[in-house]
Amino acid sequence: MQHEQLELSRQLRPLLTRIYQMVRRRSPGWDVTAAQSSVLTTLMDKGKLRMGELAALEGVKMPTATSVVAGLVRIGLVERLADPNDRRRVLVDLTSDGRSQIAALAAERDQEFARLLADLRPEDRNLLAAAAPAMSRLLAVEAANGLPAEQSPAEH
Repeated sequence: MQHEQLELSRQLRPLLTRIYQMVRRRSPGWDVTAAQSSVLTTLMDKGKLRMGELAALEGVKMPTATSVVAGLVRIGLVERLADPNDRRRVLVDLTSDGRSQIAALAAERDQEFARLLADLRPEDRNLLAAAAPAMSRLLAVEAANGLPAEQSPAEH
């Protein structure tokens, strides 16, 4: 790894984390854990998944994924479904209530982030806008390598 990339990482990573936390604090949404939030984001992005696929995308073992999903099922955001192709397997998907709550929270967070961006100088907003395509490509590279790019603090 080159020194330049490491230095950029040291600058950006903590900033991205703090910005995410700032937006999340200003629009807290419902009370879910970071692991649950990550699962919700993955299901929103990928759609219905087998439990094993979800565990792999989340980078956790099956018992952990099962426990996180169980909590989300209890609060009505996720449902377990029989896999029509293999009755031994379980599919996990967002409920309609889960989808609508995630969409509402995402819209609220978008509004809050827009308010924060409005406080910046136009040239700073332009710099951030110029960085967005590179950040999207970074996520695409991660996803193409089969790694869980959605791990996240969830954006939703």
